[in-house]
Amino acid sequence: MKKMYYNNYICQKLGKIENLEIKENKSTELKKNEVRLKVLAIGLNYVDTLMIKGDYQYKNELPFVPGTEACGIIIEENCNDIKLLNRKAIIFSKSGCFSEETIINVSQLVLLEKKFSSLDGASFFSSALTAYVALLEKAKIKKNNFILITGASGGVGQACVKLALHLKARVICIVSNKKKAALLKKLGVKKITFINNDIKKEVMEFTNNKGANIVLDINGLLKEKNILSGLSWNGKYLIVGFTDNNISTIKTNYILIKSIQIFGVRAGEFLRRCSITKKKNIIKDIFSLYTRGVFKLEKYSIKPFNKLIYELIKIRDRKSIGKIIIKTKYLGDV
Repeated sequence: MKKMYYNNYICQKLGKIENLEIKENKSTELKKNEVRLKVLAIGLNYVDTLMIKGDYQYKNELPFVPGTEACGIIIEENCNDIKLLNRKAIIFSKSGCFSEETIINVSQLVLLEKKFSSLDGASFFSSALTAYVALLEKAKIKKNNFILITGASGGVGQACVKLALHLKARVICIVSNKKKAALLKKLGVKKITFINNDIKKEVMEFTNNKGANIVLDINGLLKEKNILSGLSWNGKYLIVGFTDNNISTIKTNYILIKSIQIFGVRAGEFLRRCSITKKKNIIKDIFSLYTRGVFKLEKYSIKPFNKLIYELIKIRDRKSIGKIIIKTKYLGDV
């Protein structure tokens, strides 16, 4: 294949997003079972900010190209499978997506039909997978369960809210401002409480003093608020992530008294450790839910490649609502 030049964002040292650099690169040779993709669109996620800062549990070896989610077209393969060429795919990785071109092992791709929206392909799967693993695989959520969700206005939060509502659960969301509350009301959430309210009181009133069956903590709010106080007997507390390194501790006697079940949710790792059959079934279920509108994003912001740093800073500073997608120069080609 003719050598091509492309731009990407490089993290030379862990720390500030502002330290990312745009560099021009020349295409390199593929290793066995790798494919080369022309990146069309990139989905930004909070986890990207943590990886750049060095606060995520997985550490990329420096220097590295950040970015965990994108959609692209396969333009070269070393898998002995020419049918892969010109296939559209979701790139689901621990790095490498903040680029106009990327190389990845074929096992880290989810193949798409050509007609599938590139913008949706770059933006829904990571959040949908987290919601699926959290609610169905871990929490085993049931109809009429009460679920309390933190960080509900973000990409992962919205996916969790929509899946919970689809499964006929009764959703309670904690938000920090009226703009986020308005967005969640449009999704169909009936009970919204603000972070400075008496959360336990409102939860108990809404649940007829039974408490929430599930607390889904997407942003680590437990460090700031005792959101477990509104959890029911034998309730489930799911840890999805943290903002600003707000990692907390839970007293074991409290877990004992309420018979609380605690789950950590690492959706990507969960999928990687599944059997091939289970992995295929989960992906099939997620796309089925997508076609029924559960995971399809109603609205997202689309920004050019050279604005990636600025948009990622908005996510880090919690000034964004919903999903932000970065388009590359290749998006108009398909």
